Amino acid sequence: MDAATASPHKTKGSHVRDSFRHRGVGLTTAITATATLALGGCSTYASPDNDNHHVLRLSARQAPASFAIGAYGGGEVMIQTSIFDTVLAFDMDGKIVPNLAKKFQYNKDRTSLTLDLRDDAEFSNGKAVDAQAVVDSLTATMKAQTTAGVVDVKSIKATDKDTVVITLSEPSASLVPSLAGVGGFVAEPSTIGTKAEATRPIGSGPYTLNRDETQIGEKYVLDKVENHWRADDYTFDRIEISVIPDITAAVNGLQSGQLDHVVGLSLDQSKTLKGQFATGVDNPTTWGSIWIADREGEVVPALGDARVRQAINMALDRSALKRLAPGQRDGVDQIFNVNGGAYLPELKGHYPHDVKAARELMAKAGYSDGFSVTMPSTIASADFEPFLTQSLGKIGITVKWETASLQDIVASLASKKYAMFYFPTTYSGSDALDAESALGPVFNPFGTSTPEETKLLDAANASGARDAFADLNRYFTKEAWFAPVMASTFLWAHSKSVDYTPPALWGYSVLPWSVAKG
Repeated sequence: MDAATASPHKTKGSHVRDSFRHRGVGLTTAITATATLALGGCSTYASPDNDNHHVLRLSARQAPASFAIGAYGGGEVMIQTSIFDTVLAFDMDGKIVPNLAKKFQYNKDRTSLTLDLRDDAEFSNGKAVDAQAVVDSLTATMKAQTTAGVVDVKSIKATDKDTVVITLSEPSASLVPSLAGVGGFVAEPSTIGTKAEATRPIGSGPYTLNRDETQIGEKYVLDKVENHWRADDYTFDRIEISVIPDITAAVNGLQSGQLDHVVGLSLDQSKTLKGQFATGVDNPTTWGSIWIADREGEVVPALGDARVRQAINMALDRSALKRLAPGQRDGVDQIFNVNGGAYLPELKGHYPHDVKAARELMAKAGYSDGFSVTMPSTIASADFEPFLTQSLGKIGITVKWETASLQDIVASLASKKYAMFYFPTTYSGSDALDAESALGPVFNPFGTSTPEETKLLDAANASGARDAFADLNRYFTKEAWFAPVMASTFLWAHSKSVDYTPPALWGYSVLPWSVAKG
């Protein structure tokens, strides 16, 4: 599923921007999230064992593809973030905070990032986590052909045992958030590049992989590191994560007392469990868009006209999605998270649902009779196809749905096979990473770029301001580069033996769960 490793967004006359970028991470996580909504969930069941040790038992929709540095293949990363410390981290609110690097500082022109490492971290084999170990892992990530590539990085050097300096060829706002995610994993250097690292990871995280009890691909057992520098934040002594795709089985387990937490419930399941169990909803996790990829009209000439793209946005009655699935879906009209700095409240409703005005725009563009377009049909689009077909049909756009494999969809989208398509992605917790994903090889396969967009993107990357990408968002919206549709959330239920706090970033770590108080 990580075929999104082709060259990312290129500006005309410019080089590739790709600093520690999560190649396909948002998309592969979205594939797992989509499957969670449709088929299964991340279920948890926790109880003290005979030694009064607290055990948290989780289920994941997708097993880790590999534990090798740079080989992240999508899905929840909570197993990896339990085994590996990251250079930086996302907290429960989605904010970037110190982790292995207790301090991080850019130089004035934001082309050099200095990491001041903590001196009390060590790998599970007893070796210290020093600057060279961090350099080795980041260098391996840089060279990897999957998760991340580092084109804008000129050098990564250890200037002393506790200091790492990353020098960039040009500013890149995605560097810091990448160091808080899969681009920031740090492994014991002697394991990097070996065959064993795929299944026998050695990290410095709060848990170690119990090799004797783990069954790769089926069940993962994690034991707590009691002397970890952040041990107090992790309340479970043992975590067991089984690959279980069926949400019905998870619900049955909850009701029988074998499970303590289930996430990914349907509305009916949530209603059934309410009262007997605590129920609630996660923060917005995934969002879906009609990705208008062929903005220069190479395959479908009509899409090269901004008026047609604007008409597509006006044809969508986004408020209907909330009525169809209250608590699970809500209409969105910008590609950036409402909690981020790039989101602009004044743009909300910029394209009101107005079929008459949309048809007038189509006529002015020379498409009063409409046109036809082929879009891929997958599990990710199935629930929305009637809505999209009807909405676009009202302005003369005939959609032909072509069955596509979810496993092959990344490669298909990146190959320019489809001029436009509906597919979800996940909120990354970073405006920079969200912009990078939107301009990457999957969601921008035709490599569309304009001088104004390039100028705005460069300015955003060079700025350290929270709203750095707001002007780019304004440009995307007014030029109708995309047609955002809706955001999804997960419904959950849990027993009294665990507490759960919905995080800003779904599936990032095990920190949302804790042993119930009292």
